Amino acid sequence: MVERRIRRSHVRDEALLLFLESQRKVLGSHGLSVATSDGRVLASVGAMSEPGSRVGTWQLQAGSEDLVLASHGGRMSHELGTGVKRIIGD
Repeated sequence: MVERRIRRSHVRDEALLLFLESQRKVLGSHGLSVATSDGRVLASVGAMSEPGSRVGTWQLQAGSEDLVLASHGGRMSHELGTGVKRIIGD
C-alpha cells in the first residue's frame, strides 16, 4: 500500500487535527469540527462561525463514541467520515 499522508501522528488528538486540516482544504470548508453527541469538542480547525455560512452536520459512530461532524461553509465527504472513524476507533 502506498502511504499518501505526508504529515502524520500516532497521537490520536494530533492525528485528528492533521486529518481535519487536510480535509478542510480538500473540501473548501471554512472550518471542520468533531464533537461527541453530548457537545464535547474533540477537534476543530479553521473558522467556525463565518457570518452567513451554511453548516452541515453528520452523526456517526466511531468505536464506542457517538460523534457529530460539522462543516462550516463547505462540503462533507465519505472520506471525512471514514477517516474520523479510523482515527477515533483506534
